[in-house]
Amino acid sequence: MASELTPQQRNYIRKHTKVQDLDPSETAGELNIVPFLDIVVNLIMFLLMTTVSVIAIAQIDAQLPSLGRSSGKNSGTGSSLNLSVTITDNGVMVAGSGGKLAPGCQTTTVTGTITVPKHGKEYDWAALTKCVAQVKSVPDFSDETQVIVTANPMIEYIHLVNAMDAVRAQGDKELFPDVLLSAGVR
Repeated sequence: MASELTPQQRNYIRKHTKVQDLDPSETAGELNIVPFLDIVVNLIMFLLMTTVSVIAIAQIDAQLPSLGRSSGKNSGTGSSLNLSVTITDNGVMVAGSGGKLAPGCQTTTVTGTITVPKHGKEYDWAALTKCVAQVKSVPDFSDETQVIVTANPMIEYIHLVNAMDAVRAQGDKELFPDVLLSAGVR
């Protein structure tokens, strides 16, 4: 015998078994990700624009030495300067086709003399600029534009950049603007 439900029991069952109306997007079975993609695209554009505006791009003009004769300009005497600047732990050596420059940059020497010695732990970049300006003032080498910069592998990069700046110009006067980087010395 089946027992009959009371009206209260029927109301309770009807109330808890009622099918609720679903959202139309839920009935299709797909998740709507368009708002999420809009946010992601806007974030990417914002990050790219922020990155471009914040990053300062620095560029140093330098070249590798070419194989063969120097392409620098010379006075037509047939000899080129082949000026080279070598940064070591003890200072800076300046050399050219005529030999290495002695301290003070007035004469040449055959020994491995430091042309511009360090003052304590600091390099004297002003003295290097003055030295290469003296070389540039020689009439035979006034048209030379190239210098080869070499550094000991243990030399910090900032010293290499400072040496490149020191040989490029003296104030507004251009000295050796074509800087060539060479492999380090041991």
